Amino acid sequence: MALMQDVSDPQQLLSLTWVDPITVIPVNTKKKRRLQENNNESVQRRLKQEKVQKSHIHGTNAFMVLLADRDEFLGMAHFHRPNDRKPNQYARFGHHYTHAFYTINTQQPFRLTGLSPEFVLPSAQYSEDAEIIQFASGLELNGDDQLVIAYGMNDCEAAVVQVDLRTVHNLIRPVEAGKQVVDFMEPLKRKT
Repeated sequence: MALMQDVSDPQQLLSLTWVDPITVIPVNTKKKRRLQENNNESVQRRLKQEKVQKSHIHGTNAFMVLLADRDEFLGMAHFHRPNDRKPNQYARFGHHYTHAFYTINTQQPFRLTGLSPEFVLPSAQYSEDAEIIQFASGLELNGDDQLVIAYGMNDCEAAVVQVDLRTVHNLIRPVEAGKQVVDFMEPLKRKT
C-alpha cells in the first residue's frame, strides 16, 4: 500500500491498497479501533472485488509522489515472473521481479491514468544486469526533474537510483477511463 495526502482535504491521509483494480481508502488517524474491526473491513473490501479480473501486479512504494503540474500521483509496482509465489530453486517466494510506473488522478473517484512498460532496476554489482529479487520501497522527487528510487536487492542489500523525471513521463502511456492494469497484459508467446 502507498500513502498520500488528499489534495482536496490536506488533513485527510489516503492509502492506495490495491493497484489493480485501483483501490484508495481513507486512513482513520483519529480514533483507535480494534484490530479485528480493521481486519473485517479489509476482508469485506477484498470479497467485493473477488469477481473483478485482476493482473498479477503487486505492492507499491510506501508513498505516492504528487505530480502537481499533472494532477496525478505517481507510484511504482512490481510483478513476479512467473506469477506464482511457490518455493523454487531461486527463492522461497517471489522472484524475477519486473517493475512498472503508474499514475492515478488526484481527485475521487480515483482511477488509473497512466502505465509504463515493465522494466528492471540495476544490480549493484553489474549495472547492465538485474538481481532476481528487487523491491522498490521508496520513491521521491529530488528537485523538479529527478526521481529517486530506493530499493532492496535479494532481501539483503539496499540501493538507490536516480532517474530523470522526463524519462519517467516518456515511459508512461495514458490509460483511458475504465481500463485497469489487467487490460494491458498480454500472454507471452512461445517461440516455435
